[in-house]
Amino acid sequence: MSRRDDDTALIGLVIGLAIILFIVYVAVWVATVVVNVAAALGTVYGAGSAIKNYISSFKENVIDSNRKVINPTA
Repeated sequence: MSRRDDDTALIGLVIGLAIILFIVYVAVWVATVVVNVAAALGTVYGAGSAIKNYISSFKENVIDSNRKVINPTA
């Protein structure tokens, strides 16, 4: 085995390791993007639900309750 074979093996090992690390990097990056999109959609959904519930509660407690006839003799 010559010195050149050792250098070639080392270069191949480094290139193989770089490819594996790049694949891991891309997988982590994709997972991060997916989680961020899910968080954003969850925030929008939660905000929409909160606004809908606020409007429904406001309508029930303020608008509908003021339509009831109050009996002044009771």
